[in-house]
Amino acid sequence: MDGLDLLKKDWEKSDSKYPKLTYDEIYKMILKKSSSIVKWIFIISLIELGLGLFLIVLNPTLENSIESPKWLDVFYYATFPVIVYFIFLFYKNYKKINATDSAKTLMQNILKTRRTVRHYILFNLIFGGILVVVSSFIAYMQMENNLQLLNGSSEAMKYTVVIFVILLITLLILGVIYGIYYLLYGILLKRLKQNYKELKKLEA
Repeated sequence: MDGLDLLKKDWEKSDSKYPKLTYDEIYKMILKKSSSIVKWIFIISLIELGLGLFLIVLNPTLENSIESPKWLDVFYYATFPVIVYFIFLFYKNYKKINATDSAKTLMQNILKTRRTVRHYILFNLIFGGILVVVSSFIAYMQMENNLQLLNGSSEAMKYTVVIFVILLITLLILGVIYGIYYLLYGILLKRLKQNYKELKKLEA
C-alpha cells in the first residue's frame, strides 16, 4: 500500500494516535511529489538532447562517413526542433503542475504530462527507427559500390535479404532503446499514475 494511502486512512480514523493531516496537507504532498517527478522528466529530456548534440560535436566525421542524400540530412536535423518542442512542453507541464491550486486541475495536468511523454517516446522510436534503416541501407550500398538502380531478380533478392536483416537489427536496437526509456520515463510515469489515483481517492 502506498504511503499516501496509509496517510489518508490515518487521516480518516478518529482514534488515530498520529497527528491528523488535513485534506490540504495531503494534497500539497501529492502536488510536491508530482512536481518533482515532472521536473525529473524535464531534466532527463535535456540530458538526452545534450548527449545527442555532444556526440555530433565529438564525432564530426560521423555524418561524413557515408555520402547521405540531402533529404536524409534534412530529415535528421528536422528532428531536433521537434525534440526541443517536446522539452518545452515538459517544462510547461512542470510549471503548470507547480502552480496548480486544485485537485481536479492537478489530475488533468498529470494526465496531460503522461500523454506528452508517451508521444515523445513514440516519436523518438519511430523516427529513430526510420533513420537507422535508411542510413544502414545507404551505407551498405556504398560499401558495395552499387548505388545504381536495382536490376535483375537475383540482385533484388539480395537486397531484400539485406533489408530484412537491417530491419531485424533495427528492431533489436529499438527494443534496447525502449527498455532504457522504460527505466527512465516508465518508472516516473508509473509514479505519476499513482499520484493520479491518490488524488481520485482524495476527491472521493
